[in-house]
Amino acid sequence: MFKSLKYVFKENVSNIYRIYSISRYEIIGDMRDSKLGLFWNFANPFIQVLTYWFVFGYILSRGQVGDIPYIYWMLGGMVVWFFISPCITDGCNAIYSKVNVITKMKFPVSILPATVVMKKLFDHFCIMIILLITFLAGGYYPTVHWLGLIYYVFCAIVFAIALSMTTSVLNMLARDTRKLILACMRLLLYLTPILWELPSGMPTVIKYIMKANPIYYIVQGYRDCFFYHNGFLFYWKEMIVFWLVTAMLMTVGSYMMYKFKFKFIDMI
Repeated sequence: MFKSLKYVFKENVSNIYRIYSISRYEIIGDMRDSKLGLFWNFANPFIQVLTYWFVFGYILSRGQVGDIPYIYWMLGGMVVWFFISPCITDGCNAIYSKVNVITKMKFPVSILPATVVMKKLFDHFCIMIILLITFLAGGYYPTVHWLGLIYYVFCAIVFAIALSMTTSVLNMLARDTRKLILACMRLLLYLTPILWELPSGMPTVIKYIMKANPIYYIVQGYRDCFFYHNGFLFYWKEMIVFWLVTAMLMTVGSYMMYKFKFKFIDMI
């Protein structure tokens, strides 16, 4: 177990520049395939935000969440979803999408989930620019608490890589894995308190299950940096659960990467 963790960690660290190069190449490639290029990195999340705001903020009359206007409260959580969701769906296909490279040369397969996450990190920064402009227009200005976003971005990166390591190998073993992931992601958006807040009357057991969701911890962390300013230790229970789940996923994913490192070609 520790041998597999050491193997994956060493392979990713020693190939950090290769991870960056592959991610950069794919970003440029995506831009070349479109005449508008970088425009879509901003337009797609903007259109989705308007859609969710129109449905939940206007039609369902969600004016405020506490003292926070719903549109800003929603944006504070949706910015996380726009990063995590594609990391999970594309990360599941990280190995299979590179079968041409794997079959033609000796390649460190365990770095592929990290290349997907780094690519999506660029999109995340683009969305954060939209978020910053929107918050400034609404009177929410950056404070020292916003520095906590560095920690929560790190949490999102580690979680996405850990989960993608596991699902990408499972997808090689059974192609139905990605279809299952795609179906679950549609459900997960509405099960995670991103578009709605946890009601005070919710049964305690269900509330604990909701809070055990690793994505909820990151969403709540972003919102804390933007609005509540409670600090890291205020969510210490969710923090412990998050890192336990992430460590378990990283361990399982590393073990599977190490076990099948010479067998991926046979799975194609």
